Amino acid sequence: MIKAVIFDMGGVILRTVDPTKREAMAKRLGVTRSELEAVVFQSETSLQSELGQLSEAGHWKAVLAYFNQPLDCYQDWYGEFFSGDAIDRELIKFIGTLKPKVKVGLLSNAWEHARQNLTSRHDFINIFDVSIFSSEVGLRKPDPRIFDLTLRQMGVAAGEAIFVDDFRANIDSAAALGLKTVWYQDRARAIKKITRFLNM
Repeated sequence: MIKAVIFDMGGVILRTVDPTKREAMAKRLGVTRSELEAVVFQSETSLQSELGQLSEAGHWKAVLAYFNQPLDCYQDWYGEFFSGDAIDRELIKFIGTLKPKVKVGLLSNAWEHARQNLTSRHDFINIFDVSIFSSEVGLRKPDPRIFDLTLRQMGVAAGEAIFVDDFRANIDSAAALGLKTVWYQDRARAIKKITRFLNM
């Protein structure tokens, strides 16, 4: 019996819906949008910040240094880079409908201060019974230990939980532990698969 549904944040609940500003930034730097995003999200300093080993400011200054940009403008960069991101309100509504039946959790690889930054801009975190950010616990997906931690905090066994994420490596790690998984590709398909699991 399913007792919990655990959601990833970036790429699932919080997504880039308007890439215009990000593409303009990349053009100014003489790179593609995917190259810019790789430096921001996949560089060593990004991973360090997701593990709580480097401040968010330290990571952004490393990004700026990589692109030979002034180090004191990282807050402007942050604002422009994420200006096209938005919360999927329809998905949040769906998550709200789950709560009478199951616990809902948030599990995110996120830089330092992610919780504070999100709560200052958005109002969705309080809907979750448990929210875990990698930088706060020193573990990041796909490390199995962060799934174990999440399950313990939610008080459920692996076989009693569904995990939703847009990265295949994270899905595979969760599945290996026995969680039911939904590889997120779009909202409609994710909701359909979650509902199917809940009705089994």
